[in-house]
Amino acid sequence: MTKKTKRMIEINYNVDEIKWKKSFPNFKKYISKSVNEIFKVNDIGIKENISVNFFLTSNKKIQELNFKYRKKNKPTNVLSFPMQSSYMNTYLLGDIVLANQTLLKEATELRITKYDYLCKITIHGMLHLLGYDHKTEKQFTQMRKFENLIYNTMKKKV
Repeated sequence: MTKKTKRMIEINYNVDEIKWKKSFPNFKKYISKSVNEIFKVNDIGIKENISVNFFLTSNKKIQELNFKYRKKNKPTNVLSFPMQSSYMNTYLLGDIVLANQTLLKEATELRITKYDYLCKITIHGMLHLLGYDHKTEKQFTQMRKFENLIYNTMKKKV
């Protein structure tokens, strides 16, 4: 009889904006719940342990990164930097950058709770790390459908 080993998902946080801990005191709980749900809903075929990094920052810093890497001189809610490489039995998925102020502003505009929006944007960023994109209408539709499936599955469990 072979023993099935459970894949570990490592989530690392780098918080450089003090307001994150005030605005989203439970950010680790909601980000990790969102990340784990993606791998429960979809078998992505990765057998190794998985590592993903979150950089929680300000509008100013994400605007600098958005300009440097995408030539867009404005803040955004999320940036994803796929790595998708293996190192010492760990699959390094990549980095996700989230901006505190943009998330709060957009959650208010969309009239959803800040934690629901954090989950949605985390799922969005993770899907980018997994190779999804929304440059075409077809890609947008496919990505949005998958985002909603993961989010709705997660919300049913709460």
